[in-house]
Amino acid sequence: MIEDIIVSICELGKVSSESAEAYAQARDKLLMHLLAHLKSNPDIIRLIGINSFDLILNKNHRHAALMATVFRSNDFELLVRTSLSEYRAYGSRGFSSDYFPAELQAWYTAVDECLEHPTQKAEIQAVYSWMIRRHKDIIELLPDRQHIEFPVRTESYELQQLFQELLLRGDNAGCLQMVDQVISTTADLKRFYLEAIWPSMYRIGQLWESNQVTIAEQFLATAIVSRVMASLYQRFAEINITQGKVVVSAAANDFHELGARMVGDFMEMDGWDVHYMGKNNSAEELLGVLKKQKPFALALSVATVFHLSNVHQVIQMIRNSEDIKNLKILVGGSAFTEMPDLWQNVGADGYAADAESAVQLVNGWWSQGVSADKEEESYLTTSSSLGVRSLQHTYLGT
Repeated sequence: MIEDIIVSICELGKVSSESAEAYAQARDKLLMHLLAHLKSNPDIIRLIGINSFDLILNKNHRHAALMATVFRSNDFELLVRTSLSEYRAYGSRGFSSDYFPAELQAWYTAVDECLEHPTQKAEIQAVYSWMIRRHKDIIELLPDRQHIEFPVRTESYELQQLFQELLLRGDNAGCLQMVDQVISTTADLKRFYLEAIWPSMYRIGQLWESNQVTIAEQFLATAIVSRVMASLYQRFAEINITQGKVVVSAAANDFHELGARMVGDFMEMDGWDVHYMGKNNSAEELLGVLKKQKPFALALSVATVFHLSNVHQVIQMIRNSEDIKNLKILVGGSAFTEMPDLWQNVGADGYAADAESAVQLVNGWWSQGVSADKEEESYLTTSSSLGVRSLQHTYLGT
């Protein structure tokens, strides 16, 4: 059924780059008009239930970011799959199912009011019209919507379940006691990251989406995991640096950092010189660090699809900067869980499904670079010994 819906929206045809840019440039104005229409809707209280208007504002900021990415990349599968998650998350919090077409109609009207070029307006409105028409189809898909579950080895399942339970109880001491009992080697530590911390936090995110845990409980679990990881870091902080430099960061303006932190720890345990930037960095701040550090690679963790447009912007800025345009860029995080090919849309060099895969990917790039350097060095040495200076100039492009 979901495949049929995706085929249906793809039949609309591509949105031009001009229309996508017009939408992106008008985002603030569009949001202002949208909110005015929603506030004037006489049924708005019934449609949002007990929820505040601030939640509507936050939701539509995220919607605008998503649609900017969809229009730029013409990735309508991303739109359909994200819409399913949005319907589930807000529906479980008391939003009426009638709210969604009302919101989409308000967006349609805002586009009519804010975009001037007739062709650009028509292309954007065609997508919103499709979303309004297929609203009932999205609703019907919700009961069949299945979350992706991270595989946990049988011998680690009970450990993962206990850790998750401790997190949801807010038992910081219990979590710290657990890691003291089960981790004695670096291999144990990596396994605990991948088979206890990571799946537990993913599952807690799913529980929040279905309104089975509160945002406060999710934040508390995140805070406890941060303390646990900080305590574990001391166990490998003295590892020798044997490879190059890598910068690790959450996506620009993203407050989710656990994924980035996990990647940074894995990279450091493998001997990389890690410059960890954490969360909520602006594109300009990240660019400044990259120009100063000149790393071999940049690893970006993207928690939600709503930050994909920020990631694309940052990567474009890097590619347009002469001194850092050739650094390797990998992306990962929950934004790519259901659609791992999304990394190509943002302009990255590769995607890693987890921290261990990130290390393997960067190590592969590093090995290729080292091999190429050695080959070049060998070539130049041989040429010099033969007195063939002209060949050296040709090889170096000078």
